[in-house]
Amino acid sequence: MKQGTMYAGRIKKAFTKARSSYTSIDPPPLDDPLNRLCIAMFGSAVGDERGEKFTSRLLAHMVDWNEIRVSTVEEIEATIGSAPQSAKARCRPLLDALASVYECENVLSLDRLHTLGRRDARTYLEALKGVDDYAVASVTLWSLGGHAIPVDDRLLEALQIADLVHPQASRGEVQAFLERHISAADAKDFFYVMQTFSPTKKAGSSTKKKKATTKSKTKTAKAKT
Repeated sequence: MKQGTMYAGRIKKAFTKARSSYTSIDPPPLDDPLNRLCIAMFGSAVGDERGEKFTSRLLAHMVDWNEIRVSTVEEIEATIGSAPQSAKARCRPLLDALASVYECENVLSLDRLHTLGRRDARTYLEALKGVDDYAVASVTLWSLGGHAIPVDDRLLEALQIADLVHPQASRGEVQAFLERHISAADAKDFFYVMQTFSPTKKAGSSTKKKKATTKSKTKTAKAKT
């Protein structure tokens, strides 16, 4: 990524500040790779929390992953229920990814990833049709315990607005940059604490202005009374 040295210092400072507000962080146990893949396919657009909800709905209303695989885009959209268009746009890539897994394994399972080295596992995931950089990083981190830092759409935009990464850097470039400068030991913490990162908190001017405006309105109201 362009100007990487400059941005590295900024991102480390922002991460340290964000993490200082947490008393403790308790990451969840490693997840099943296929389940995590589905969560991440939605999560890149709407965050993992909603990605988990959509994945749970699919598994609750369909027999198994194979039924999900042979479903239509319209059926998947109907099953996940009310969702933003950005999430619905991930239904087609999800079905492509499941079809790609089935074609490779003759079964809907990514358990073989556990027998591969970290680099080979990432290469395998990158070769699956429909799978984006976020899903690759998410499965690597949350299912395989590897060094990866998933960056969803919201965080990518926030980092760019805050000038913590190059404004024209792609998701893949930002993730690779973060993995070079955030250690494997800190990867899960980084993911958690930066989920609430907001570039507006940096200046703090908007909050002060709102308070001042409210106070001014109160004084005006009293004067009129």
